Amino acid sequence: MLLADKYLFCTIKKKDIKHLNSHILMLEAGIIKKLSSGIYYWLPTGLKIIKNINNIIRKSMDLVNAIEISIPILQPINIWLQSGRNLDYGMELFKIIDRKKNIFILSPTNEEAITYCVLNIIKSYKDLPIHLYQIQTKFRDEIRPRLGSVRAKEFIMKDSYSFHLNKNCLQQTYNNMLHTYKKIFNYMKLDYVTVIADNNIIGGTISHEFHLFSEHGENCIVHTSKYDYIANIEYATYLLPQKKNINAKKILEKQIITSTKKILDICKDNNISTKKIINTFIIKNNNKENSFVMILIRYGYKFNINKFIKQNPLFISCKMLSEIEIKNIFHIHNINSLGPYNINIPIIADYSVINMYNFIIGINNNQYYINANWNIDLILPNNIQDIRYITYHDLAPNGNKLIITKSIEIAHIFQLDTKYSEAMNLYIYDMYGLKQYLYMGCYGIGITRIMAAIIEQHHDKHGIIWPTTTLAPFKIAIIPINMHNNDAIKNIAYTLYKKFLKHQLEILLDNRLISFGKMLTDMDLIGIPHIIIISAKHLKNHNIEYKSRNTNTKIILSIKNIVSYIINQE
Repeated sequence: MLLADKYLFCTIKKKDIKHLNSHILMLEAGIIKKLSSGIYYWLPTGLKIIKNINNIIRKSMDLVNAIEISIPILQPINIWLQSGRNLDYGMELFKIIDRKKNIFILSPTNEEAITYCVLNIIKSYKDLPIHLYQIQTKFRDEIRPRLGSVRAKEFIMKDSYSFHLNKNCLQQTYNNMLHTYKKIFNYMKLDYVTVIADNNIIGGTISHEFHLFSEHGENCIVHTSKYDYIANIEYATYLLPQKKNINAKKILEKQIITSTKKILDICKDNNISTKKIINTFIIKNNNKENSFVMILIRYGYKFNINKFIKQNPLFISCKMLSEIEIKNIFHIHNINSLGPYNINIPIIADYSVINMYNFIIGINNNQYYINANWNIDLILPNNIQDIRYITYHDLAPNGNKLIITKSIEIAHIFQLDTKYSEAMNLYIYDMYGLKQYLYMGCYGIGITRIMAAIIEQHHDKHGIIWPTTTLAPFKIAIIPINMHNNDAIKNIAYTLYKKFLKHQLEILLDNRLISFGKMLTDMDLIGIPHIIIISAKHLKNHNIEYKSRNTNTKIILSIKNIVSYIINQE
C-alpha cells in the first residue's frame, strides 16, 4: 500500500548476460543486487516477495502443528566436533575465531544445534512427537557460487526438525511433510518432480528431493519417459548385467610399461578400443588407519562415491589415494600399472567389468596384461557392486530407456533416525522404562531458491508473471497517465487507491514524474497481477482500462465496477 514516489524502485535495463532467466529477471526487476560473488542485497521488492513466500510456508507449517523458533546462526565448533560433520563439510564451513580464541561456525544447517536445543527440554516420551521449525539465513563457503540465488554463499531456508520415540512415528510425520511440501509447490504452480535421493553428509536412511527441470540446473535427474522410474543421478541405478559365458579369448600378453607411457597410449599403439581398459584406483577410509579398498571399473565410466559409501558405510569419510600416496604406501612406482594382481587389500569391482574379456589391466611393477580374461588370468572379485554413474546408454531397472535431465533442487527431506541423538546423547525413557535415543526427521525448503524457481517457470519477454497473486509484491497497480497535469485523472486515481486500501489489498499508485511507457514496463517487469490505467481518453466516458498481467489482455471497464471486478478476480 504505497505511493510509487515514496518507494525504492530498483529496476534496471535488460542485461545482456548468459545466465538463468530467473537471475537476469531478479536483477532487472530490482529484486536483488550483487554485493560480491554469491552475496546479494535483497531490495524492497525482493523482500516483499520473500515475506509472501514465508507466509505461505508458515501457514502450511501451522497446519502440521509445527512450532516456530529461531536457532542461532553463530554456533560453537564443539557441537560439530561431537557429530563429526566438521570433517564432512570441510572447507564449506565458514569459521570465526573470537577474541578468546574460541572457534565458531556460521550455520549451513542445524541438525546439531537443534539436537542440543532440545537436550533436557524433552524429558518424557509424553512430550513426543514434537516438530520445530525456523526461517533463517544460512551460510556456505561455496567454491564456485553460481546461478544467482540458487547457489549462493548466503541464502534463506525454512528448516524444520521433528523428534520421535520410534521409527513408525517418524514415518508418519515424514509422510505428512512429503504431502505438505507437494501442497505448497502445487499452490505455487511449480512444475516439479519428487525423487528418491541420497542422504549424503546429512545422514540417516531415507530422503526425498524436490526438483524442477532446467537446462541451467546444477543437478541431474534420471528418469524414464513415463516417469515409472525417477531418481537423483547420485542415487540412480540401472538394469544390472548378468554374468555371461564368453569364449572369444585371445592369447595373453604381458608387457612392460615405461614411466612416460599410459594405458591409453598402449591402446593407440595396439589399435585396441579404450572400452577394453579396466581402470584401477584405491580408496582410503579416513576413520580407520590402514583401511583401504581397490576399485575396478571400466574405462569411460565415472566412479560414484555416493553409491560406494551407501553400500560400504564404514567408508562414510574416505578419499581417493594420489599417485604419491600409492607409491609411498604400496610401493607401486608407476600408477599406470596399478592393478589387482598380488595386492593384499579388499577389491570391489563395478558391474561394468564382469563381462569384459580380452581386456587391458595393470598388474603392478611397471607391467600390464593385454587380452586378459577373468578366472583364466585373473580371479574375478567376489564383491561386485553398482558404484558408477548412470549414462545415456543404460536402461532403467524396469528395462525402459533412461533420460538424464538437468534440474534445480528446491527442497529436501530426510529421515535422520538416531544419528544425531546418539552422537549428542539425546535420549528418554519410554513407557516401559527402557532407554530410547530419539528418532529425528529433517525437512528443508530453500526460500530464495523457490523464488528463483517460480520466476524461472513463470515469465515472459516483459518480465515476471506470478502464478498466484499472494506471491506478488503488490496485487494492484494504478497508472494515471499525465495525472500531474489533469486533476480529474488525479482525483480518480486517489479515489480508487483509497477504496482498495479499505479492502486491505496491496496496491501501488504510480505517481512518479515519468513516462507512461516506463511505468507500464516497471509494473510488467515486477509482475503486478492487476494494472489499472487511467487516461483522459477513457475517463470522459467514465471508464478505465484494465490489464491482466497473467494473460496480457486489456479490457475497458466502468470506474464504478473496477473494484468489485478485481476483488472477484482475487
